[in-house]
Amino acid sequence: MESPHKERFEALLDWAHKHGASLHPLLEVYEDEVTGFSLRVKPSATERLGSGFKAVSCPTSITLSYLNALTDGPITPSSTTPAPNTKNPAFPERFMNSLPPHVIGRFYLIQQYLKGKSSFWAPYISTLADPSQLDKWALPPFWAEDDIELLQGTNAYIAIQEIQNNVKSEYKQARKILKKEGFPDYREYTQVLYNWAYCMFTSRSFRPSLVLSESAREYVERLLPEGTKIDDFSVLQPLYDIGNHSWDASYTWNLTSEPSACELICNDSYGPGQQVFNNYGFKTNSELLLGYGFIIDPKDLSTGVRNQETWRPHNDYIHVRKRQHPGDTQGKGGEPQDFLICREDFWQGYSCRNRMGSDFVPNALHYQSHFSHWDGRLINDMVSMMATSKQLELFAKLPNHSLGDGSLGEELDPLVGMLKATLAQKIERDFVEFCYGRPNGGEKWEPETERQDLVRRYRDGYEMVFVNVLKAFKYSKEQIMALKAAAQEEVGDEEEDEEMEDGN
Repeated sequence: MESPHKERFEALLDWAHKHGASLHPLLEVYEDEVTGFSLRVKPSATERLGSGFKAVSCPTSITLSYLNALTDGPITPSSTTPAPNTKNPAFPERFMNSLPPHVIGRFYLIQQYLKGKSSFWAPYISTLADPSQLDKWALPPFWAEDDIELLQGTNAYIAIQEIQNNVKSEYKQARKILKKEGFPDYREYTQVLYNWAYCMFTSRSFRPSLVLSESAREYVERLLPEGTKIDDFSVLQPLYDIGNHSWDASYTWNLTSEPSACELICNDSYGPGQQVFNNYGFKTNSELLLGYGFIIDPKDLSTGVRNQETWRPHNDYIHVRKRQHPGDTQGKGGEPQDFLICREDFWQGYSCRNRMGSDFVPNALHYQSHFSHWDGRLINDMVSMMATSKQLELFAKLPNHSLGDGSLGEELDPLVGMLKATLAQKIERDFVEFCYGRPNGGEKWEPETERQDLVRRYRDGYEMVFVNVLKAFKYSKEQIMALKAAAQEEVGDEEEDEEMEDGN
């Protein structure tokens, strides 16, 4: 690694080690052309690291989050000492009491950035992307508008609008409070810095319940104000967060070996010069794009054998949010449930099946090819709304294995027909909308930047979900092409209308 990066990361390592963190002596931080700053086995190593080695350890005392805003400094969890005084927080009382923990945590990161070298976390913050270099840290919600428009018709495009509105609203409310409270240098807390802090937490942080040991959680719960839950915010873990995500990395986040520390245990072996990976769990390409700024291409997903089962991974899904009616309380906290439509068959051992919950058991209806690409919970939800009492009774008695695509009985076949018609109508409508949003009106398009190429690859995988589901509904190749053509024709009509308006 070249200076000045080398100096910054050496300072991070010195600081982290001084405060109880550790990095395996055969590992180093390096800059990878694709994944950026990463961990790898030193090329000079003379041995291979075998399964079960501790790659990195991060004590709670160097983490950065909302918790530190409560005490305006580092916390050192202990089961024998009382929680530190939270009567002198980093921000005014009104600010601390009226804003969500995740917003306060972002503002605390900004505060530490503004403190420069006087911040306890200065060595860590110096290794984060520079807020002035937008292209180095901007996730899709903060891309240039022209690049965002390339995502039209996808889940990412819809989510970006929501994120932008939320981030602007959060910042405006928080900044307004600081101003009214006469907080020193409140003008330095800019929208750009809040966007930066959002991206740092979104792409690098971890859920406290997953990375805080039992003793640390008990300590933290004594800190939290009444009504605040441990996962209402996330935590940044210096040094630990350098490990990049790999969909198939076998790992353990060990919370028991060291009091108040989280260890990354790698259950794979790595040779000299190889990058060492963490694993953030199952995430769709839409989630990876929005939260981390990358996707996993099919060519990067090899076929192999895991746990004696055939493992055929893929990463392309469409997120479906059921329309919420007044009074509905779907999902936790009243949020609408997020269902998935997958490119392949849900029931072939894919990890996405776990998203439905361990208690979900598919039956003969779910296994039919028309429905096998759809989240089983969504199918069950539709059955509960569309079925008669007799059909519900028969549905509950269906065997938990495939019966093929044949008849499920005289009573159930009408229900199956209604389900097919409803889902086929939705997927066709969404496909046309997706095609309508294609760059260059659907004509041949050559990406001019790495970001545009990322969008192209994301859209290619997204389209394959539609195509495979339409094929399951017996759409021919010609019918699918006709839907594309219809969308392209709509684009042409709209452009013609705009030209006429401009002429008038």
